[in-house]
Amino acid sequence: MKNWGWGAVTLAIVAVLFLLSSSFYVLHVGQAAVVLNLGHESTVRQVPGLYFKWPIVQKIQLIDTRLRNGSSEPVNVPTSTAHAQLELSFFDQWRVTDPVRFYEHGLDAALAQKRIDDLLKEKAASVFQDQDPMRMTPAQLAQGLDRLQQSLSHSLQAEGISLAGLQLLKVGLPQPQLRTVYRAMEQATLDRAKAIEASGKAKAAEIRDEADAQKAQILAEAYRKAQTIKGAAESEAAGIYAAASDKDPKFYAFYRSLEAYRQSLGSQDVLILPANSRFFDVLQHGMESTPR
Repeated sequence: MKNWGWGAVTLAIVAVLFLLSSSFYVLHVGQAAVVLNLGHESTVRQVPGLYFKWPIVQKIQLIDTRLRNGSSEPVNVPTSTAHAQLELSFFDQWRVTDPVRFYEHGLDAALAQKRIDDLLKEKAASVFQDQDPMRMTPAQLAQGLDRLQQSLSHSLQAEGISLAGLQLLKVGLPQPQLRTVYRAMEQATLDRAKAIEASGKAKAAEIRDEADAQKAQILAEAYRKAQTIKGAAESEAAGIYAAASDKDPKFYAFYRSLEAYRQSLGSQDVLILPANSRFFDVLQHGMESTPR
């Protein structure tokens, strides 16, 4: 009986301690507590501290109310251009401002972020669908982002979420369209390079033709001047020869003979002269040995 009594006392103490431990909860900074009475919301506490609750009757649902950051998956938005899409990625900041609504919609941090991503895909399509991605200006992007943020904030308020900020991380085209655009740009660049090359070749041919014409003109002018100079020189030489002939006709005749030999004989030629040749006698004895 004594053992049974001590066991009952111990059990009672454990039960009391359990009730006491489950009767209090701590609310930290950045948290909100939704107090549930038999499964129904009764009150919300958001001031940090130690609070009492009735065991078994009351349950506490803690909700994180700190500012959270998220980035969405790329969103493909149909545009006004046929077969063209705009790829957008967003950075969002949000927090829970109505814990009761947040709890009633069965949300937690992960589900809330997924809900935001789904709404972004839905609303971005309606905001940017009439835009031309190849001609969109920064001002148009900013206006579209403002409209998207307002529409998204209105939808999230009904679920107890406040959108603190929304920014664009990426604006571009999906990869298949980017490859198509790159190929078109590459082909356009090649066509332009070929056109420049063809124009350069035509210009080079034109320059060569002009240079050849100038060359021919310069050569013709040089030849004309050379012939003029040559004619003047020959005329002067003829005058000198004539003057020399008048002074000493025999010497002039001899000199002309030597010139004729020099021009007609090469360095390897052999000249055979008779013994009584006047030219041979001159070569042996000089001009004085020949009769004038």
